[in-house]
Amino acid sequence: MIAAGRIALAVLFALWISVDPDQPVRGGGLVYGLLALYLAYALALFAIAWGNWWWDYRLTIPSFLGDSAMFLASLYCTEGGQADFVSSYFAFFSFMTVSAAMRWNWRITLATAAGLCLLYLATGLFLHPGDFDDVLAKYARRGSYMVMLSLLVTWFTLQRAAPMVGRFSLVPAAQGVSPYEAALAYAMKASGATGAALAWESTEEPGCTLYLAGAIDPGLRHVPPGVIDLEADSDPMLFDRGLRRALRLLPGGGFAANRQSPGPALAGYLGTPSGLSFPIAGTTGMGQIILTGIAGLCRDHLELGHVLAREIGHGIDEEEIASLARETAAMRLRGNIARDLHDSVAQSLAGAGYRLAALRRQAEAGKDISGDLEAVSLSLRGEQANLREIIERLRNDEVSPGTRNLGSELERLTNALARHWGVRLNYEDSGEALIVPAWLAFEIQQLVREGVANAMRHGEAGTIWVRTARRERNIELTIADDGKGFPQGAETRMPRSLAERVGALGGTIRVASVTGDTKVEIELPVGGLK
Repeated sequence: MIAAGRIALAVLFALWISVDPDQPVRGGGLVYGLLALYLAYALALFAIAWGNWWWDYRLTIPSFLGDSAMFLASLYCTEGGQADFVSSYFAFFSFMTVSAAMRWNWRITLATAAGLCLLYLATGLFLHPGDFDDVLAKYARRGSYMVMLSLLVTWFTLQRAAPMVGRFSLVPAAQGVSPYEAALAYAMKASGATGAALAWESTEEPGCTLYLAGAIDPGLRHVPPGVIDLEADSDPMLFDRGLRRALRLLPGGGFAANRQSPGPALAGYLGTPSGLSFPIAGTTGMGQIILTGIAGLCRDHLELGHVLAREIGHGIDEEEIASLARETAAMRLRGNIARDLHDSVAQSLAGAGYRLAALRRQAEAGKDISGDLEAVSLSLRGEQANLREIIERLRNDEVSPGTRNLGSELERLTNALARHWGVRLNYEDSGEALIVPAWLAFEIQQLVREGVANAMRHGEAGTIWVRTARRERNIELTIADDGKGFPQGAETRMPRSLAERVGALGGTIRVASVTGDTKVEIELPVGGLK
């Protein structure tokens, strides 16, 4: 912004000097040479600001001094006679005050404004030494306007110093997109980055989880403890690991340049050569984001990183609060279901058992028990309707907070199923941790339960194999057995319960069945997994 404003100022100044017949007041043809030189100087600084954030920062003070020199030169060349409206003093003064406000703090901005006012007054006295009283009145009047303008410009610029970005809104949990992937998409959109990485370290688990998007090898990884030191990089940073340069935004708003910086730890782990990094703080952990491929990367992006870090941190905290609320609701629902099952179904079944035992003794004694049997049947049908109502309540509940390691969950489940059915049941995975939302882990476990039950009850299997693998953004689940298979060995015959559950999850199911080799292959989309 400063570099572009400098170009606009140089062009407009040259335009108005050229169209006014009374200008320049002093300097003659040298003024146009000076203007051409300043325009070339402005273009060069714009090119540096666009392509090299390091030199843009290093040239901050030299460029400011150059603008100050041009301010004095423009006053010398244009002040005099009736040239009040062509003089560039207000334009240069406003530009330099805004530049100081954007680069530094309010104290330096006001000091800059005061210094420019004094230079302006001194220039007037130098140009008109014989008219001290008139010059003092004239330049003091203008100087008062400049002081008021400087206060307004400083206040306005500092109020709007932070970049304007949209609020970070999380994707509903039911869609299966993790808040960390949503944070990457949000940061990439706000900055125009082509690649992004987020490392998140929870306070409850060792190591950190790495989420990658865009040009940085999209995927998800788990990094062991001690590999990435997220605490080492506590400030937003522009970095160039090849040149070992870094520019940090300090907590007070200033900048710190480092000529021998290895860059952020996350960039070193990923091998990212350059970009923007900033830390994230949350109530349940800490993290770091790296953005690459940002066009026109400059120090203004440090403030953008600071704002994005604040928005993302708040968003993750809000998700944790919402997750806790969902978990509380789920616990309440589970308690209600447990009580319903105990107080109605279990008790009624126990009573039905006692009554059936008594009726058996009556039947052995030769008594007519048909009416009593009908009463028991009605009672059981009533409890069946009650149980269906409880199941429907459970189906309508959408809260299932957190994530699970699918491999660990299925390994425990298959061991339990092997003992329950008395069958050889082998579980195999690809060796890669499959971290999925808890609700999806529950659904997959239900699919495995149903598949194993079908293999035992209908296929009379001796050995069952359960396999899981990742395929891009999908989970592949295979249940195979050596039983007698489905009737006619047709792929078109789908197990109804499995097909309904897979369809509700937006997945696909395939069945291949011959005697001694039956396979049910299921593929499920996972929004939170890459």
